[in-house]
Amino acid sequence: MSQLYASLFYQNDVNIIFSDEALVKYMLRAEVALAQAQAEVGVIPLIAAETIQRVAEQEIHFIINFDHLAQSSGLAGNIAIPFVKQFTAAVKKINEDASRYVHWGATSQDIIDTAFMLQAQDALQLIEKQLIQAIQATKKLTIQYRDQVMIGRTWLQQGLPLTFGHKTARWLSSLDRDLKRVQQLQQHVLTAQLGGAVGTLASLTEYGSAVVSTYAQKLGLNTPVCTWHGERDRVADIAHVLATITGNLGKMARDWSLMMQTEIAEVFEPSGTGRGGSSTMPHKRNPVAAASILAAANRVPALMSSIYQSLVQEHERSLGAWHAEWLALPELFQLTAGSLSRAIDVFTGLEVDPENMFRNLECTQGLIMAEALMMSLAPQMGRLNAHHLVEAACKQAVAEQRHLLDVVQNNPEILAIFDLDQLRQIFNPQHYLGNTQAQIDAVLESVQGSTP
Repeated sequence: MSQLYASLFYQNDVNIIFSDEALVKYMLRAEVALAQAQAEVGVIPLIAAETIQRVAEQEIHFIINFDHLAQSSGLAGNIAIPFVKQFTAAVKKINEDASRYVHWGATSQDIIDTAFMLQAQDALQLIEKQLIQAIQATKKLTIQYRDQVMIGRTWLQQGLPLTFGHKTARWLSSLDRDLKRVQQLQQHVLTAQLGGAVGTLASLTEYGSAVVSTYAQKLGLNTPVCTWHGERDRVADIAHVLATITGNLGKMARDWSLMMQTEIAEVFEPSGTGRGGSSTMPHKRNPVAAASILAAANRVPALMSSIYQSLVQEHERSLGAWHAEWLALPELFQLTAGSLSRAIDVFTGLEVDPENMFRNLECTQGLIMAEALMMSLAPQMGRLNAHHLVEAACKQAVAEQRHLLDVVQNNPEILAIFDLDQLRQIFNPQHYLGNTQAQIDAVLESVQGSTP
C-alpha cells in the first residue's frame, strides 16, 4: 500500500514485522535454528552451525543484496531460493566448509512457512497487547455508563430501552473472546515447518524427527506431528481470527458512526485539530476512525476468500495456492492491527452525550414503552387482548400526534387495572431494562478472569 495511506489503515509496529528486511531476518533465524538443531543431533559439524549463526548475526545488508533478491525471486518462483544462494555465499566467505551445510535437508517452503510463523508469533503478541488495551478502555466505558439509559435499535428503528453500558459490555465481551482466540493461536497453532522435498525428510535419514523437534524448540514454536506443506488449516486458523477481530471492530464502528449522525448525536469520536473535518463544509465532524475500520472490514473478506481457496492444494506441495498466501497474510495482519489502533483511540476518548440519549428516548412520544404496557396488562386480560388494546392506542397516538401515555390514561379498560401513578412507572424506561445489569456484571466478571 502507498505510504500516504499507511497511517490511515495500518499500524507501524506490525508494518515493520512484515517488511522485506524483517522477513529476511526471520528466514535467517529459521536457517540458524535448523543448523543448530542438526549440529545438536549430530547431522552436521558443530563448527558449521556456529559459523552459520555468526554470519547470520551480521548487519543484514552485509549478507543480503535486497535489489538482487527482489529481481531473482521473480525468476526463482519464491524468495527462499535466491536468499539461500546469497546466504550461502556470505557463509562461504568466512568458512567454505561450513557453507556446505547451509539449508541442509530443507526445502524453500520449510524456511518460508517457518518465517511466517515467527512473524505471526511477534505480530500476534502485539495484537494481544492491543486487545488488552481495547478491553481495558471498553471496560471503563461499561462501568461508567452501565446505568445510562438510551434507546436500543433493531432494523435501524427504535426498539426498547437499554443502557449504553450494555452496548459497550457487548463490545467488551466480543473483544474478550477475540483475546482468547489469539491466545489459543499462540498456544496451539504457531508451528514450525520442516519436511524437505516431499515432507519425508529423507535427506536426514534416521535423524529427521529429532531434528524437527529440536528445530521447533529453538524457535519457540510448536513441534508438528507431521509435515504440513500442503495442509494449510493452521494458516487459515490465524487468518480467521484476524478476520473475526476486524469484523467485530467493524460492528462497533458501525454502531458509533450511526450514533454520531447529526439527528442522533449520542456519541462522538475524539476531537482534535485536523480530525474529522470536511474540505468544503466547515461544520462537519466526520467519524474518521470508523471509516478506516469499516474500510478494513470491507477489505478483509476478499483477503479471506484467497486464504480459504488456498486450502485446496495439490499433493505434497502446491502450485500457486501457497503463493497466494504471501499477498493476503501480511495485509490481514496490518489491517487488523490498524483497526485495533483506531478503535483504542476511540474507546479511550469517546465523547458521550446523555442529554441526547434521553431526548431520543422521547422522540416517539412513548411508543417505545408499548411492549412494557402490553406485558403489564397481559396477566389481567391475556397477552393477545393486551396486544390488540395497546396496538389500537398506539395507532391513535400516532394519528393524533399525542404521547401514548396521554392516550392510555383515558382508556377505561386500562384504568380499571392501573391508576395514573402506576402508568407513569410503566412508562419510565428505567423500569424496563430486564436483566441488563446482570449481563453487565457477568461480562465484567468474565473479563476479569482473562486479562492482567
